[in-house]
Amino acid sequence: MAQHITDYRAAQETAKPITRVHNNRVAAYTLVHCAESLAQCEENGIWDSVWWWYKNLAEFTLEWEFPHLSQEEKDQIFPLLRKHASGDLDVQVFHEADMIIVGDPDQCMEKILRYESLGVEQLICYVQFGSLSHESIMHTLELLGKHVIPELDKRDVETSTTVTAK
Repeated sequence: MAQHITDYRAAQETAKPITRVHNNRVAAYTLVHCAESLAQCEENGIWDSVWWWYKNLAEFTLEWEFPHLSQEEKDQIFPLLRKHASGDLDVQVFHEADMIIVGDPDQCMEKILRYESLGVEQLICYVQFGSLSHESIMHTLELLGKHVIPELDKRDVETSTTVTAK
């Protein structure tokens, strides 16, 4: 992701927007589930829900955007579909590769800061996916609101203060 962001920002240096608006900001979209612990996330059904998201996104995209491709080409676009079908996929790979944000508030904060270190300025958090219960989704929002967002706000104030002090 860091290389994509670097390439995007470099291209923005010479880009000619079709409107008067020139924007080089970067946002990322990811799945987010927060609970008291990773074990609680697992009890909430996080891994089945992550697979549900990937599978449905892949199948929709292949059906509606790439129906003309061969099976081999489709397998290249979404390789994990075939891997899962053969029983050779642990969906925790999304978590281990920092593609999703899952865990307790501290773990979620740590992952959010990794996104920031790559150059992501806005994070679009998809919290209602798969078979996660309404209660666990609401609890995710509560934990993010009580623990994570206030810490991010503090960092934002510190950064703003530092920038204006220079």
